[in-house]
Amino acid sequence: MSRNAAPTVQRRSEKKSEALARQILRDVVSRRLQPGTMLASEAAMLEDYEVGRTTLREALRILEVQGILGIRPGPGGGPIVAEAGSRGYARTSSLFFQATGVRLLDVMDARLVLEPVIARLAAERRNGAPDAALQAAVEQLVDGERLSAARFAAATRAFHDAVTKLAGQPVLALFGRALDDVVTERTTRFAYPAHKRGEAAARLVSIGRAVLRGNASAAERLMRDHMRDYNRCTAEGRGGGVKSVVAWG
Repeated sequence: MSRNAAPTVQRRSEKKSEALARQILRDVVSRRLQPGTMLASEAAMLEDYEVGRTTLREALRILEVQGILGIRPGPGGGPIVAEAGSRGYARTSSLFFQATGVRLLDVMDARLVLEPVIARLAAERRNGAPDAALQAAVEQLVDGERLSAARFAAATRAFHDAVTKLAGQPVLALFGRALDDVVTERTTRFAYPAHKRGEAAARLVSIGRAVLRGNASAAERLMRDHMRDYNRCTAEGRGGGVKSVVAWG
């Protein structure tokens, strides 16, 4: 075999495992398998998909890296359906962010553009109707200055999740949550010290009430002001770190 043949064989092998990974994903989705569901044994999957062991393991590894499957070790273990949420998407995004030189500041600026749009959509769709999840999140933040760092972070995440869900746009929801994951995992120690939590919480309460009233222009404007303050506060806390390239992970 010539030296030029090896890359061709490798490419064909990768394509076969990728095709199998797509098929396994289609089967997981079509069967509506919930997170935590164990897939069939390796022997059964080899028979069902009529592939070799190497191809199957490569396909499962692809889905594991992408956060679609987990692998449970030990006796009785094997591939298990994972939650296809924003964290896996954020991790994959961070790989491309690092490879293309995207800075943390760039991701923060993207959120500054996206979050006000989501707030506007949520208010337009709500149109003054009540929403239990957002109302509960707003109530948690009313006394935001009294919340610990951990409880404040949980309350703000619940707030953003509620607003995002109300927007009713699944693509923007996934993008928004993933960008939030990328930023917050790298700035938790720097954003909103105790003496600024009350002010930040008050802004979120105002945004939430604007969304619940169906006041789209106010929701968009207030969210933009909040995100600008968040970016400014984070930059002050982390200094030049926000200009560093996002690391994969």
